[in-house]
Amino acid sequence: MVAIASPIIARNFICSPNIGKITLVLIGGEQGTYIRDETTTNAAISDYQNRHHFTVTLFEYTIYIINIQLDCPRQYDSEPVESDCSLAHRVDVWIDLNNDGNFDESENRVHHRPLVDREVQGYTYDLQILIPSIDGTNTKAGPHRMRLRLTRSEIYQRQCGNNDYGETREYTVNIIPRKRCEGKICPLIHYSNFSRN
Repeated sequence: MVAIASPIIARNFICSPNIGKITLVLIGGEQGTYIRDETTTNAAISDYQNRHHFTVTLFEYTIYIINIQLDCPRQYDSEPVESDCSLAHRVDVWIDLNNDGNFDESENRVHHRPLVDREVQGYTYDLQILIPSIDGTNTKAGPHRMRLRLTRSEIYQRQCGNNDYGETREYTVNIIPRKRCEGKICPLIHYSNFSRN
């Protein structure tokens, strides 16, 4: 009989009242644009107009990597560094693709989320977000609001019962058409390799 290693959830998950804060958001875009947000305070919706310099240009029909880093204070000095920060939180990314002022569930752009018991390490999330093709109706070319929201994870809520926390940040993404190849969109999926340093 082969022993199967317990997942990180069983080894390290701690119900801690301490909540994570977003300390860094990184996404590399096209035409030399990027977002590198190292602010430590929440970006409320009312502050959206003052954050116009947080703008990135993205191609339609493309996948990008958005890196989010958290700061999670430890409840006890004896807690392992990688205790419950990533496991206790969830990050979602919406883009208001039709510019109707709402962030519908269909506009959640997270294409791939790392498995929490294997790939999420410490306080960092690398989420793949998918920018769909521009169809002029559901997805329009031009600037759109992108909302990033940090909440308690489903695992944390199920085991610890605390779901009353959330942090929101908003940015502007400018979606532009891709080059056409013989009447079709060129089949290129781009993974941003923007440096975290």
